[in-house]
Order: sequence, then structure tokens, then C-alpha cells
Amino acid sequence: MKKFACAVATCLFLLTQMLAIEVDEGELRVPGSDAIQFENYGGPYAVIETVDAIIGIGSALGKEVAAALETPATIQPGAKYTLIHAIDLNTEGALDADILLLNENAGVDHIKNLRRIITGYLEAAYSYSRSDAETIATFVTIYNAVYRNQLDNFTAKYKDIVLQYLTQEKVGLSTNWQDWPGRTQIVIPLNDVNGGLSSVDTTTISDENVVEALQDEEGKGVAERESLADIKERESATAGQKAQSAQKDAAQQRKDGNKPAAAKSAQESKTQQKIADKKAVEAKNDRETIAKDREILQEAQTDVQVTPNYLTGLFVVDDAKSMYRLITVDADSGKLIRRSPVTQVRGRTVYGVSGVTIRQEDGTNVTFPEMYLAVCGVNEGKSAVKLCLLDTEKMEMQKQSEETLAEGTALVPYNDVFFAVVQQGNECYAAAFDKNVTMRNKSALPIRPTSPFNITDRGILVTDTNGNPRLLDVRDLSTLWTTSSAGASVDAK
Repeated sequence: MKKFACAVATCLFLLTQMLAIEVDEGELRVPGSDAIQFENYGGPYAVIETVDAIIGIGSALGKEVAAALETPATIQPGAKYTLIHAIDLNTEGALDADILLLNENAGVDHIKNLRRIITGYLEAAYSYSRSDAETIATFVTIYNAVYRNQLDNFTAKYKDIVLQYLTQEKVGLSTNWQDWPGRTQIVIPLNDVNGGLSSVDTTTISDENVVEALQDEEGKGVAERESLADIKERESATAGQKAQSAQKDAAQQRKDGNKPAAAKSAQESKTQQKIADKKAVEAKNDRETIAKDREILQEAQTDVQVTPNYLTGLFVVDDAKSMYRLITVDADSGKLIRRSPVTQVRGRTVYGVSGVTIRQEDGTNVTFPEMYLAVCGVNEGKSAVKLCLLDTEKMEMQKQSEETLAEGTALVPYNDVFFAVVQQGNECYAAAFDKNVTMRNKSALPIRPTSPFNITDRGILVTDTNGNPRLLDVRDLSTLWTTSSAGASVDAK
């Protein structure tokens, strides 16, 4: 493993030098750039919030709205996340909306967590199931990204009570998480606040432009589109049942001689049947388009596959801070294939490790045949310097060490471990990590945060806090001997 790791590190270092000269990151574009590609924070966190806690942010907003669905309200003004329930039931012909504001102190920095907040909101406010809420949340974010800063689009569709809160600069959702705090107005179009499954207007959030954006993704968004088609079919069925029920009411009211009530029920029947027919047609058209896209995907899979000639290496992100990211390019053309969302790789060193099993959020275990191991992050704000594992396909961070590392740490492989400097309080220590970024051993002796790890046949030479050499046992990082400031050797045992 040591030879493999060193070879990978050397290869990545050389590619870094080449790309740093020939490629400007500002000009890098991923193929299929018409797709909505969210740029998320990909580095390690000082504190990791649970999925339930993130969903709970939206749930708290939704519960307040659910308490008075037919009343306009502003929920948690001035908090990290504000929800404006902008409805006017006395006005017809345009859409009501819920508007989720990400305020200046909002901490969400990944699209999956933003969708979790919206999911929690939809569950609590309108009683959507978890799976249906997740589907709608996905479409809501893409809809808002497609129409980012396009106020005219919203002006043409929404009621004045909604438009009074929207601005050209903030409406919609940027694809870059750094633009979210204080500059985001996520619009959730409402069809009927008491409509249950039809509370959110699924027609609006899945218009032609939104579907085209999904079709530009690698999998053409087939799974998400199928889920929404299923929701529309159930909307159609529900509306059809309401139409039949209203028709029966009208017939009975006519028998009872209550003509005004019968006329009202008959009109309700027509309205519901119109909705049922509309949703049925939409779902049918969606299914047909999805089927065609499935054929395209299957044809692509059955074509003769040519092993791609790709190169993966580190690319300079910030010279001043010595930050790097992994990118993959076509070796023949130089075309960018993919770039890692992790933009804080430190030290120009990445090592390859094999057979790493990682527990996923859903409780399942996934084994990665190959992964990249590196020091990532900065010790500021919500970020932290951690030892990280990135997958080799999308180069996303899959796991981080529990321990925080010193910003100046070296990363040195030795047999089946990696040596790095951990920071605990005001002190730093030598530590040994396995390929799962789990700390195996830690020195009892504090060392310099920038101490090298000089591996010798007698042990590891490190620099203590006073600048003196110390010899640590490679096996458990216990102290073998120290050297006093006067240069005299002292037996630590």
C-alpha cells in the first residue's frame, strides 16, 4: 500500500504542476453545462448536524404555518431562515406562494441539506409524506435555480401579495452556495393551501425549462421525474373522486329543491374534473417523455464502451492559502471531465487507499474499491482541518476524521498508517491514522504543529514545542528519548 500511495502522490503532484501552468480555473467548464449544477461546500465540518436536525429546521417553520393555513404570515423574521406565507384567498387568476428566505446568518451550504429543510417544511405545513416532500423539494430547488434573478417570470404568474416580497437581486436560488446567505428568496408556488397532495403547484415547478434542466443531467433526472409523474397521477385520481362526490351532492340537492347549493356543487364538480383531466394529461406526457429518455440512456449503455483515457490530479485554487482541488481531464484533449467540490485540499498531497467501507446516512455500508485520502479544510468558522476520504468518481468527501488537525500538519504514509499532527485545545500531538481516517495512536508528548515526521530505522524524529528533537516509537508513538535544549540526550524511560 505504501508503494501504491507514494506512486499516486507523485503522479498527482506532477499533474498539478502541468495543470497549474496550462489551465485557468475560471475557464473550466464541465460538459453538459446547461444542466443545473449546484456548487456545494465540500470540505470538512467542525461540527456535523444530523439529518433530523436539518429537517427539523423546516418542520419548525411548517408547524407554525399549519396552525393557520388560510392566514398570511411571516414566520421567524430575523432568524436564520424566514418563511413568508404569502396568500390572498380573495384574489383569483394567479398563484399564491410560500417564500423561504435564507438570511445572512443562514448556515446551509449544500443542496441536499437545503432540500431537507424544504422537505421538513412541506411535511409539517401540508402533510406531505417524506418521499413526496423530497420529490417536490428537488423540483422546487431546480425551479428556483432555473429562474434565478428573473423577476419578470414571477411577475407574470404570482399574486401581488407574493410579488411585494420579491426582488430582482434575490429571487430564486443561485447554483453557488456562497451566494445563498442574505441573497436567496426560494419561491414555492401554491395551488391550494388545503389541497393536501395538491398544495404545491406541481405544474409550475415542472415546466418545460425545469424538465430540460433535468434532462441535461447525467441520468436525465429520470427517477425524480417519475416520482413527480406519480404525484400528478394521484392528484388526478383525488380530483376525480372530488368531482364525482360533488356531482352526487348536486343530484341530491336538486332532489331536495336546493337549487343554489346544487349549482354550486355542479360547478365544483366541473372544476375538479378539469383538474383531474389536466393532471392526467400532464402525467401521461411526462411518462412518454421519460420513456424516450430511458431508451436513450439504455442505448448509451449498450454501445461499445471505450475505456476513457482520463487523468486525475490536483489543481491550484488559492495560491496564497495553498489550497487545491482534484480535477479529472481527458488526457488526449484536455477537456474537463469533472472537478471535485472539495476546494480545500492542503499540502499538494493526495494518497490512494483501497477497500474502504463507509457507513452511509441511511445506515447501509458501502465499500469503495479505491479512494483518495488527504488533509482538507481550514480551522475557521464551521470548517475544520480534517483527514478526509474522497471517492474516485465524483471526488466528493465521503468521510472525515473525528479529530481536528493542525493547519500546518504534514501527512506521511508508513506501512498501513498515515502520520499527521492533531490539534487538541492549545496543544498539538503526533497521531497515526488508518485508511478509514480513524486515529489509532497519539503521542503523549506535545509537538510543533508544523513538525516533520522523519521516519528512521530507530523511530520517528519530530520537533517538540521548544524546537528540540524527539524520537517516537513507530508502533505506538510513545517517547523513546528527548534532547534537552543544551543538546544532552535524555532517556524518556
